[in-house]
Amino acid sequence: MRPSGSNGVGGSGSEDVLPFERNAGLIMATNNATTAFKASTERLYLPKPHFHKFFAKKVKRASPAVHRGYWLRMRAIKWVIQQFLERPSDQKKVIINFGAGYDPLPFRWLSQEAGLCSGAKFVDVDYDLVMETKRDIIMSTPELRDLLHFSGSSCGGSDPALLVDSEEYAAIGCDMRNLQRLERLLKKSVVSLDECSVLCIAEDSISFMPVSSADTLISWCSRLSKDVAFCLLEPCSPDQPDNPFTRRMTDHYTGLGTPLKSIFQYPDDRSQIQRFSNAGFAQIDYQSLWELWADPRFLSPSQRMELDHVEPFDEWEEFALWASHYCLVIAQNGVHPVLPGKLMKSRADSVSSEASDISARTSSPCNPDSEHFAYRYYDDPGELCQRHHGSAYPIPDQDAVAIFGGAGSKSCLSTSAVCRPRHLNEETPIVLPPEVGARCCHVITALNNGDNILVGGRLSPTQPLKDCWLQKGNIWYRIHDLPEGRYRHRIAPVTLPDNVFGAICFGGKVSPTKVATEVLLWEPNKGWRELRIFGKDPKPRFGPNFVCLGFNHGLLFGGMRQDGVICQGFWRWRLVIRDNAVQALRFRPSHGLDTSIGSYQYFARFGASYGFVQDYLLIIGGIARLGCIQKTYEILSLTGTFSTWHDESKEPSFRVGAVEAMCSQDCPRPFLIGHSTLRTRTGMYVILGGGADCFNYGEYFNKGIWVLYEKEAGLAADWVTVPSKASKYPPANSDSSLTAVDRRPEGVLIAPAPLTDPEDFHAAVRVSRPLLMSGLPLGSCRLHSVDFLKTTLLQNTMSEEMSTLLKGSTHVNLSLSQILEALGMSSTTFGIRSLAARPEDSSPTSPQKTHPDIGDQFEIPAQLRSVGPLMHSLQLVISKKISTKLQYSAMASIVFQLHGTRKLLLFPPCDQSKLEFPPGATTSHLDIFCDKTPLQEHIFYAPSGTSPHIVIQKPGDALFIPPFWSVASVIYIDGINDKDRRCNGAFSSSTSSEKLSSASSNGSISGSESVSDFKEKRRSQSDWVDATVNLSFRNLKRHLIAASPRHESSPELAAYEEGRRDLENVVKRFTSNVCQPAPALNGQTALKKSAASSNLMLANIPKDVARAYLQRLGKELLMQADEL
Repeated sequence: MRPSGSNGVGGSGSEDVLPFERNAGLIMATNNATTAFKASTERLYLPKPHFHKFFAKKVKRASPAVHRGYWLRMRAIKWVIQQFLERPSDQKKVIINFGAGYDPLPFRWLSQEAGLCSGAKFVDVDYDLVMETKRDIIMSTPELRDLLHFSGSSCGGSDPALLVDSEEYAAIGCDMRNLQRLERLLKKSVVSLDECSVLCIAEDSISFMPVSSADTLISWCSRLSKDVAFCLLEPCSPDQPDNPFTRRMTDHYTGLGTPLKSIFQYPDDRSQIQRFSNAGFAQIDYQSLWELWADPRFLSPSQRMELDHVEPFDEWEEFALWASHYCLVIAQNGVHPVLPGKLMKSRADSVSSEASDISARTSSPCNPDSEHFAYRYYDDPGELCQRHHGSAYPIPDQDAVAIFGGAGSKSCLSTSAVCRPRHLNEETPIVLPPEVGARCCHVITALNNGDNILVGGRLSPTQPLKDCWLQKGNIWYRIHDLPEGRYRHRIAPVTLPDNVFGAICFGGKVSPTKVATEVLLWEPNKGWRELRIFGKDPKPRFGPNFVCLGFNHGLLFGGMRQDGVICQGFWRWRLVIRDNAVQALRFRPSHGLDTSIGSYQYFARFGASYGFVQDYLLIIGGIARLGCIQKTYEILSLTGTFSTWHDESKEPSFRVGAVEAMCSQDCPRPFLIGHSTLRTRTGMYVILGGGADCFNYGEYFNKGIWVLYEKEAGLAADWVTVPSKASKYPPANSDSSLTAVDRRPEGVLIAPAPLTDPEDFHAAVRVSRPLLMSGLPLGSCRLHSVDFLKTTLLQNTMSEEMSTLLKGSTHVNLSLSQILEALGMSSTTFGIRSLAARPEDSSPTSPQKTHPDIGDQFEIPAQLRSVGPLMHSLQLVISKKISTKLQYSAMASIVFQLHGTRKLLLFPPCDQSKLEFPPGATTSHLDIFCDKTPLQEHIFYAPSGTSPHIVIQKPGDALFIPPFWSVASVIYIDGINDKDRRCNGAFSSSTSSEKLSSASSNGSISGSESVSDFKEKRRSQSDWVDATVNLSFRNLKRHLIAASPRHESSPELAAYEEGRRDLENVVKRFTSNVCQPAPALNGQTALKKSAASSNLMLANIPKDVARAYLQRLGKELLMQADEL
């Protein structure tokens, strides 16, 4: 709904002569953007029928924050109209929408609430040009026109400016400054208007009018009837004009040529209430949209949470800032209120996330001591600091601060920015390695022994990360994963019994629709485990303030509930330690917080940073119950009896004060949203990063470094950003004692299970989950014999030259490994057959006869005979490869391990995009295994955000691998004690920690043999050779699978291959030199190209243009994939 005006053409009388405003055309143009945003929102959030689509030329999907903002706007107006229509009254009800633009609000009401609208009339007022277009669309669209009933033959009224006049709806083209003409037109449409109950609506419209004209309109409306209500929804300024969000919003409209004219004259509740009081309204209700969002009269918690299921959403600061920059004013001169009375909440129960019993005083908000702080700003000449929702951490043994990750201008970042005092000439800071991967909303904090720990984060709201990293010296080690991915959580370092340094993970989100409920404790030797909660349990929340005040106790306040409301209340917490072991975490609500009325509104925060400076706990930035935090209260200090905090028998007392840091005039104001702060070794606070995508007004980033320091101590040197280098990824043979961690595997360990019932196998196939089967009867086939395998190798692969070369030896004296080495092979494959099954008839996916066939040699276990009719191939593979590349197939497979033991890593199909598969390939370029020698422990690299499944497959085991699961394997040698064996950590499962028998058929070494002994014997044993039977079968319909056009590639999904061909055609449209001939006219070319004009013609679409459009198409394809 956009600003309105008309030059008054049509009708008669001197009151019709009024010139356009200079920017009238620009104001009208804003209506198009609003209509498009509302159409996009309607398509996702509102039930059908949809009406905005008829007025939007092109519906472009907006961001989740814009969707939620416009949904809130539309919902607010709907709520007011519903309260107005449901209010009992004998008078006719009239709803006048000033600056209605193309908003189809009346038609939605007439379509969905016809009974409630009986006897009511909707009137839209806007520029005559806008309303003429709206009339044409209405009358040419049956879905709209059929909702109206006309008493005469014409849809219009007696005046040309009365463009539509039906029993239910009227459209008036008029300048809202021309009140005489507007009153005349209204009385023509609505007879006896002064006897009606009138609701006037101005949604985001009169704020573009001159303030005096807008005030005159409001005052005029109050005299239309004895029962008039005015609903105003427009921008406001909850903070000073230099607030970054406020400035971005006002600059946006100024740049469009449509400046907001009333935002600073009526910025808040007091000024708006006075405005409407002066206009003649007796009852006035004011709320920001952020306050309305949390109002139980307006929305219930379940209604707010339902929105999370529409589309993934995590732009809470952006949404809160926007909503607190919009106000809803309901003013009326009648006796009966339009809105229900506000619900008064008790402050007697701190357990409630809405209530609090914090003591609030009417006194100065500032702590006199806090005036001793000052800001200093240092510009960053590059763009390294331009990020938000990263995490700052200290560089070990240096007075330097780094910030890692965060959201950049286009995507999440995997880089670090480092700053330190200019005078320091220390060595180059070491930062996180690239293997950690891009992320935002993660936490990096220093443990009580000085080590840094990184926990979780996300790539997007639907891609939470669970990996964790620990820094020891200059090396970052990957440690235990969280049980599930988590972001917007908090980490508090604690000291555990026996001087063990651990951490507590509190709060956060595990998905867009779920807040983490478990409190986790990390112990170096045990990893993460859930803590029991003693005492009263605070509501689950994300983005809270979870502060450690000592070794194992602290406080909790703020954060956000699942339904998007800031939690109130103040809590104490401490670890419960009994018998030298951590038993639980105890919470107690606290009543000892003293704060001023002003500070009280902003104490409980979401997304704030915090830390200690001497005796102050500083709480910096974020959003609060009122949304945007005023400049005076952006930094609060908490002071009091921290020394008694751990004593549960004593109720400590604390005081909250505002910190107003002094700064020079040229110091820009930091945007304390998504920022990171860290205390330096010299006691100062460095603020890095920060910013947001400010709704549809554009992005804003902090571009430099702010240092908060005590004025008395001063600054010894200026701060600058400095180059850094990435930490080396830990070597495969790194000593686990460096991390003091006996780590577990990074993924799901699949333990072997006996298969007695075929239905268990069928169930695994149906749900596409891997299954490791043990104890299957593989029969007495000759494939179990090493001698038979040697003979098969020699007879089926050896040329005449090789026969001469091996003439002096017999295969009896050679190991399988030596035979393969002599043949110049790392592996070889033979086709085999089974009496129980034959491969399917020739089809596009049938295997080519490229391998020697050695006949009926294998018996499929009875429990798996059901795959027989679907079998695609049956092959014997003999290999001395240490590891295999990561690959997948559209076929399901069962791998029978005959000789040797292998470790396999399996990744589900959802991980494909992170595993570096080249376009059209089924084999990845990613080097999963970090080491290349069988004597190492085969540490592997699982890319961030993936879910590896780990299998140890011994002789006699059979592994079912579902289609599209990516698989890599490595020979597994048990040459090290069980407690030292790991795959990025030791296996915790008892099934995987058993020693392999030294009597294994492939002659692998026993756990008692040393590495040196083993090296001496390796030439006489088949230590690094294994043999498997690979059975592949089809469990998709034939037409869904296609043979890959690439040699030796696995079968692929047909839809993917067809899609790639379609992509090639799409690219050709942008890159090929195709010219359509001009149409002929009377034997002549319609367009004759002269030599001069030919020089102006481009042969092809410019590459940068083609690239830009292909990138747009790629994004649109991703958007459609997200909607599936």
